[in-house]
Amino acid sequence: MVEEKDTYSEEYGDRLEKMMGSFSARMLHVENLMNDIMSRHFCSGDGKRGTLFFSVITPQMSFRNKIDTLINMLRIHYKDIYKTYDSDLRKLHEIAQYRNDLVHLMLAVSKQVHKNDVDSAQIHKSEKGKSAIGEIDKKEHERKVRLCTKLTTILKTIQTDIIGRSYRSDLSDDSQ
Repeated sequence: MVEEKDTYSEEYGDRLEKMMGSFSARMLHVENLMNDIMSRHFCSGDGKRGTLFFSVITPQMSFRNKIDTLINMLRIHYKDIYKTYDSDLRKLHEIAQYRNDLVHLMLAVSKQVHKNDVDSAQIHKSEKGKSAIGEIDKKEHERKVRLCTKLTTILKTIQTDIIGRSYRSDLSDDSQ
């Protein structure tokens, strides 16, 4: 007796893997940049404390909590950076929601994806306690990937600015 392969799972998995792959790497880079920026702020000048913050504290924080912490940190301590990038930084919440949508998509395999050739999928999610059906299509997915790339560039600029400020602060402390 020959065992039949579960082609449904393989085909669906391939499509989902393509969607996740193009987004996940960028999203992880965004998250690492947020971790590094917060680490440099809260532990500037102390490599051991920075490593501790990065490796022990940030893994305990949810992605949404990291976003809120980063935005509040910039709003309070780096007002000029916050004013420059506020509207872009708020889009980090959009990335967090899309990440959650993709996870729900992985958990709720939709036969619709398998049956049609369109690169879209229905997702079943809960919004404010109510069940909702959304759709992820290729165009929206590509927009989210581009948004991730844009946010990576912005976070890299913020990171560079904060590193520079920390370095200048350390130099002025040494000269006193």
